[in-house]
Amino acid sequence: GWRADEGRPGVVVPQERSVTYRLSDLAYSLRSAGRSEQARVYSRESSPTLEAVEEKLANLDGAESACLYASGMAALHAALLATVEPGGRVLVSERLYGGSDGLLDAWLPRQGTRVVRFSGEPFDLTAKLTADTRLVLVESLANPTLDVADVRGLAAALAEHSAKLLVDATFATPMAQRPLALGADLVWHSATKYLGGHSDVLAGALCGDRMTLDAARHWRTLVGATPDPEAAWLLDRGMKTLGLRFERASSNASELAAWLSAHPEVEVVHHPSLLTGAAAQRAKAQLDLPGGVLSFAVRGGDARADRLVRALQVFTEAASLGGVESLASQPVRMSHVGLSAEQLSERGIVPGFIRLAVGVEDAADLRADLERALAASAD
Repeated sequence: GWRADEGRPGVVVPQERSVTYRLSDLAYSLRSAGRSEQARVYSRESSPTLEAVEEKLANLDGAESACLYASGMAALHAALLATVEPGGRVLVSERLYGGSDGLLDAWLPRQGTRVVRFSGEPFDLTAKLTADTRLVLVESLANPTLDVADVRGLAAALAEHSAKLLVDATFATPMAQRPLALGADLVWHSATKYLGGHSDVLAGALCGDRMTLDAARHWRTLVGATPDPEAAWLLDRGMKTLGLRFERASSNASELAAWLSAHPEVEVVHHPSLLTGAAAQRAKAQLDLPGGVLSFAVRGGDARADRLVRALQVFTEAASLGGVESLASQPVRMSHVGLSAEQLSERGIVPGFIRLAVGVEDAADLRADLERALAASAD
């Protein structure tokens, strides 16, 4: 990553605002060779700030290369453009962020690509894998049920296949998991969340091998999905405290999950810290920390869940996650709005379902807030 030196002694990554640069023979030759992103010409292609932050991201994920985007969805779009040809198939986990589902279903079929759902388990991947499969997409921790993906098992199932394994590690971050070390080909982050960490920057990131990332970066240039240098600068600032924030959020979420699981008004709680048996062994083998997101279902269905989130005072009823503040939301009204009861059930979203993105506040204050809201929302 960035280090101060005699030429630029500032300890903070500089925010390079220039959009255009003085041309040189080197820039001309690089562009003639089709390597425009490596030439210092125009900031839609790249900039010093972006490159410094991308190097830090690549180091965090143990990747050959990394590329920043204007949003997490732009990063997913670039990954699809770089890996999927018309006429192929994409296998995706049944439990996926609603925005990802929306892009896959709205865009890929129009490109002649078939989207096929599978359970997320290696045995089902093997059963549905075909010669024309080009990409497999799963989440390290599924949104919003927190299922732990068997990244190592999925990678092994693809060992003799040309399809790439793309892991959405937004919930896990490099602090809990490095999917590339488990055999994945590409890692995707909504950097808006934990990497930025303060709910004030919109960004995405893709990490992986240099050849695929070069293609993804080229598509970023073509479609104009390059983030502003200020967004990259804010992302760099946020990543400096990622370890501290993520450890605190994980600790808080684990404490709240244990407390909620014993509460008589709560029917089910989802968090990796609560897993037992083989599921706990998988989580221990593939996650260093359980993460700061948990979900639960309150007795009384969606109407009770409505009253509960409105009664919260420390938690804010809001979308997103990964900031220093704690947020509460109902997937049925946000990320999974519009799905039928059957579709919600297939994804593990039962009546009364609430997702908590736990922040870094005092755990006792968060628990007291939930206890107060549970009491206030009772019939």
